[in-house]
Amino acid sequence: MTAPANPVSPAVQKVLAGMADPELGSRYPNRTHFVDAQNPDQAMLTSRALFSGDPVVIVHPDGQEVLFTPEPVRGLAAILFLAGLLWMRRRERSSSGTLIQMPPRTRVEVRDASGFPRAA
Repeated sequence: MTAPANPVSPAVQKVLAGMADPELGSRYPNRTHFVDAQNPDQAMLTSRALFSGDPVVIVHPDGQEVLFTPEPVRGLAAILFLAGLLWMRRRERSSSGTLIQMPPRTRVEVRDASGFPRAA
């Protein structure tokens, strides 16, 4: 009797590789969320994490990735971000959520399959 094939998603593979190799794990900021590019809820998951102040890595099937790192905010800007998060959650209920919504001053970095930034 054989076990059913349950392929491991690229995002889970990236997390497991980071746990096994501390050098690879150190290439990502703390509290990083790993999301599969083919996940149907990818835009919603990414937007929620970014507006919560957490970095996100979108992992493509070939291993390439896009790292989004929001800039930490304080004071009045934090209150505005909270209002934006509440607005976004309200809007999620009425839309398909196919676009990633990013807070202002979010850094975007495209990386190769080994987690190093790609040259422009």
